[in-house]
Amino acid sequence: MRRRGARGRSARTIAIFIVAAMLFAGGGALACGYHNPSDIARGTLNYIYPKALYVRTAVWQAQNSGLLPPRPARVVKDLFAYQRIADGLQQLGDALALPPAPRFGFTVILLDSMLWSRYAPGESGFDVDVHVKGSKKGDAVLVTQSEVILALNAGSLSFDVAEVQGLIRLYGPVDRQEAVRSVLRGLPVDARADPPQGAEGASG
Repeated sequence: MRRRGARGRSARTIAIFIVAAMLFAGGGALACGYHNPSDIARGTLNYIYPKALYVRTAVWQAQNSGLLPPRPARVVKDLFAYQRIADGLQQLGDALALPPAPRFGFTVILLDSMLWSRYAPGESGFDVDVHVKGSKKGDAVLVTQSEVILALNAGSLSFDVAEVQGLIRLYGPVDRQEAVRSVLRGLPVDARADPPQGAEGASG
Protein backbone atom coordinates (compact mmCIF):
# COMPACT_ATOMS: atom_id res chain seq x y z
CA MET A 1 0.00 0.00 0.00
CA ARG A 2 2.83 2.40 0.78
CA ARG A 3 4.40 1.86 -2.61
CA ARG A 4 1.09 2.45 -4.34
CA GLY A 5 0.62 5.70 -2.36
CA ALA A 6 4.09 6.88 -3.31
CA ARG A 7 3.37 6.13 -6.96
CA GLY A 8 0.12 8.08 -6.68
CA ARG A 9 1.87 11.10 -5.24
CA SER A 10 4.52 10.93 -7.94
CA ALA A 11 1.85 10.77 -10.64
CA ARG A 12 0.10 13.82 -9.20
CA THR A 13 3.39 15.72 -9.04
CA ILE A 14 4.16 14.85 -12.65
CA ALA A 15 0.67 15.94 -13.70
CA ILE A 16 1.10 19.30 -11.96
CA PHE A 17 4.38 19.91 -13.74
CA ILE A 18 2.89 18.94 -17.11
CA VAL A 19 0.01 21.38 -16.68
CA ALA A 20 2.39 24.05 -15.39
CA ALA A 21 4.60 23.57 -18.43
CA MET A 22 1.60 23.90 -20.73
CA LEU A 23 0.52 27.12 -19.04
CA PHE A 24 4.00 28.60 -18.82
CA ALA A 25 4.66 27.78 -22.45
CA GLY A 26 1.31 29.24 -23.40
CA GLY A 27 -0.64 26.04 -24.08
CA GLY A 28 -3.75 27.03 -25.99
CA ALA A 29 -5.91 24.56 -24.04
CA LEU A 30 -5.51 26.61 -20.86
CA ALA A 31 -4.83 30.05 -22.22
CA CYS A 32 -8.16 31.87 -22.00
CA GLY A 33 -11.27 31.48 -19.91
CA TYR A 34 -13.45 33.18 -22.52
CA HIS A 35 -13.04 30.11 -24.71
CA ASN A 36 -12.00 27.33 -22.31
CA PRO A 37 -12.57 26.27 -18.68
CA SER A 38 -10.02 28.09 -16.53
CA ASP A 39 -10.18 26.64 -13.01
CA ILE A 40 -7.21 24.33 -13.60
CA ALA A 41 -5.29 27.15 -15.23
CA ARG A 42 -5.84 29.41 -12.18
CA GLY A 43 -4.56 26.74 -9.82
CA THR A 44 -1.50 26.20 -11.96
CA LEU A 45 -0.92 29.96 -12.24
CA ASN A 46 -0.93 30.21 -8.45
CA TYR A 47 1.67 27.43 -8.37
CA ILE A 48 3.96 29.34 -10.75
CA TYR A 49 3.23 32.80 -9.27
CA PRO A 50 2.75 32.26 -5.51
CA LYS A 51 -0.21 34.09 -3.95
CA ALA A 52 -1.44 35.30 -7.34
CA LEU A 53 -4.97 34.23 -6.41
CA TYR A 54 -4.92 36.69 -3.50
CA VAL A 55 -5.81 39.27 -6.15
CA ARG A 56 -9.30 37.79 -6.43
CA THR A 57 -9.96 38.28 -2.72
CA ALA A 58 -8.52 41.80 -2.86
CA VAL A 59 -10.87 42.70 -5.73
CA TRP A 60 -13.85 41.35 -3.76
CA GLN A 61 -12.83 43.42 -0.73
CA ALA A 62 -12.33 46.53 -2.87
CA GLN A 63 -15.80 46.12 -4.33
CA ASN A 64 -17.24 45.88 -0.81
CA SER A 65 -15.34 48.95 0.42
CA GLY A 66 -16.18 51.14 -2.57
CA LEU A 67 -12.68 51.33 -3.99
CA LEU A 68 -13.99 49.47 -7.05
CA PRO A 69 -17.55 49.53 -8.43
CA PRO A 70 -19.76 46.98 -6.63
CA ARG A 71 -20.43 43.55 -8.05
CA PRO A 72 -23.69 43.30 -9.98
CA ALA A 73 -26.51 41.88 -7.87
CA ARG A 74 -27.35 39.48 -10.67
CA VAL A 75 -24.82 37.97 -13.04
CA VAL A 76 -25.99 38.21 -16.65
CA LYS A 77 -24.08 36.60 -19.49
CA ASP A 78 -22.34 39.34 -21.43
CA LEU A 79 -21.87 38.40 -25.07
CA PHE A 80 -19.51 41.34 -25.54
CA ALA A 81 -17.34 40.75 -22.44
CA TYR A 82 -14.30 39.66 -24.42
CA GLN A 83 -14.46 42.61 -26.81
CA ARG A 84 -15.00 45.03 -23.94
CA ILE A 85 -11.94 43.91 -21.96
CA ALA A 86 -9.85 43.61 -25.14
CA ASP A 87 -10.68 47.25 -25.86
CA GLY A 88 -9.84 48.10 -22.24
CA LEU A 89 -6.44 46.44 -22.48
CA GLN A 90 -5.74 48.33 -25.69
CA GLN A 91 -6.85 51.59 -24.07
CA LEU A 92 -4.41 50.98 -21.23
CA GLY A 93 -1.56 50.53 -23.70
CA ASP A 94 -2.50 53.75 -25.50
CA ALA A 95 -2.32 55.69 -22.21
CA LEU A 96 1.03 54.36 -21.02
CA ALA A 97 4.19 56.44 -20.98
CA LEU A 98 6.99 55.64 -23.40
CA PRO A 99 8.80 52.35 -22.77
CA PRO A 100 12.00 52.74 -20.71
CA ALA A 101 14.00 50.68 -23.22
CA PRO A 102 13.53 49.64 -26.87
CA ARG A 103 13.13 45.95 -26.06
CA PHE A 104 11.18 46.35 -22.83
CA GLY A 105 7.90 44.49 -22.61
CA PHE A 106 5.62 42.99 -19.99
CA THR A 107 2.71 40.61 -19.79
CA VAL A 108 -0.70 41.01 -18.13
CA ILE A 109 -2.81 38.05 -17.00
CA LEU A 110 -6.43 38.60 -15.94
CA LEU A 111 -7.53 36.09 -13.32
CA ASP A 112 -11.24 36.41 -14.02
CA SER A 113 -10.83 35.18 -17.59
CA MET A 114 -7.25 33.82 -17.71
CA LEU A 115 -6.66 36.16 -20.65
CA TRP A 116 -2.99 36.86 -21.38
CA SER A 117 -1.89 40.07 -23.14
CA ARG A 118 1.56 41.42 -23.92
CA TYR A 119 2.69 45.04 -24.02
CA ALA A 120 5.73 45.79 -26.17
CA PRO A 121 7.33 48.99 -27.49
CA GLY A 122 5.73 50.43 -30.62
CA GLU A 123 6.37 53.48 -32.75
CA SER A 124 4.87 55.95 -30.29
CA GLY A 125 4.37 53.96 -27.10
CA PHE A 126 3.16 50.45 -26.37
CA ASP A 127 1.63 47.99 -28.80
CA VAL A 128 -0.79 45.54 -27.21
CA ASP A 129 -1.14 41.94 -28.30
CA VAL A 130 -4.34 40.63 -26.71
CA HIS A 131 -4.95 36.90 -26.28
CA VAL A 132 -1.37 35.72 -26.44
CA LYS A 133 -0.39 32.23 -25.28
CA GLY A 134 1.60 33.38 -22.25
CA SER A 135 4.51 35.50 -21.11
CA LYS A 136 7.88 35.74 -22.80
CA LYS A 137 11.02 34.66 -21.02
CA GLY A 138 12.34 37.48 -18.83
CA ASP A 139 9.07 39.43 -18.82
CA ALA A 140 7.63 40.99 -15.73
CA VAL A 141 4.15 39.51 -15.28
CA LEU A 142 1.32 41.64 -13.90
CA VAL A 143 -1.53 39.66 -12.33
CA THR A 144 -4.86 41.46 -11.91
CA GLN A 145 -8.53 41.35 -12.96
CA SER A 146 -10.57 43.15 -15.58
CA GLU A 147 -12.27 45.37 -12.97
CA VAL A 148 -8.88 46.83 -12.08
CA ILE A 149 -7.92 47.49 -15.70
CA LEU A 150 -11.20 49.35 -16.25
CA ALA A 151 -10.70 51.41 -13.08
CA LEU A 152 -7.16 52.34 -14.13
CA ASN A 153 -8.49 53.43 -17.52
CA ALA A 154 -11.22 55.50 -15.89
CA GLY A 155 -8.69 57.29 -13.69
CA SER A 156 -10.64 56.25 -10.58
CA LEU A 157 -7.72 54.16 -9.33
CA SER A 158 -3.99 54.79 -9.34
CA PHE A 159 -1.41 52.08 -9.88
CA ASP A 160 0.15 52.65 -6.45
CA VAL A 161 -3.19 52.30 -4.65
CA ALA A 162 -4.01 49.22 -6.71
CA GLU A 163 -0.73 47.56 -5.77
CA VAL A 164 -0.91 48.51 -2.09
CA GLN A 165 -4.47 47.15 -1.91
CA GLY A 166 -3.35 43.87 -3.51
CA LEU A 167 -5.37 44.42 -6.68
CA ILE A 168 -2.19 44.03 -8.71
CA ARG A 169 0.73 41.68 -8.14
CA LEU A 170 3.98 41.78 -10.08
CA TYR A 171 6.32 38.86 -10.72
CA GLY A 172 9.57 38.40 -12.60
CA PRO A 173 12.98 40.11 -12.54
CA VAL A 174 13.05 42.91 -9.97
CA ASP A 175 14.38 45.49 -12.43
CA ARG A 176 11.60 44.63 -14.88
CA GLN A 177 9.01 44.95 -12.12
CA GLU A 178 10.32 48.43 -11.27
CA ALA A 179 10.20 49.40 -14.94
CA VAL A 180 6.53 48.35 -15.12
CA ARG A 181 5.79 50.38 -11.98
CA SER A 182 7.40 53.47 -13.47
CA VAL A 183 5.37 53.14 -16.66
CA LEU A 184 2.02 52.53 -14.94
CA ARG A 185 2.54 55.37 -12.48
CA GLY A 186 2.27 57.71 -15.44
CA LEU A 187 -1.40 56.87 -16.02
CA PRO A 188 -3.74 59.86 -15.52
CA VAL A 189 -5.67 59.72 -12.24
CA ASP A 190 -8.73 61.68 -11.15
CA ALA A 191 -7.75 63.91 -8.21
CA ARG A 192 -10.81 62.62 -6.35
CA ALA A 193 -9.72 58.99 -6.69
CA ASP A 194 -8.62 58.41 -3.10
CA PRO A 195 -9.01 55.14 -1.17
CA PRO A 196 -12.34 55.01 0.71
CA GLN A 197 -12.31 55.61 4.44
CA GLY A 198 -11.16 52.48 6.22
CA ALA A 199 -9.52 50.82 3.22
CA GLU A 200 -6.52 48.81 4.31
CA GLY A 201 -3.50 47.56 2.45
CA ALA A 202 -3.61 43.92 1.45
CA SER A 203 -1.52 41.56 3.53
CA GLY A 204 0.67 38.73 2.28
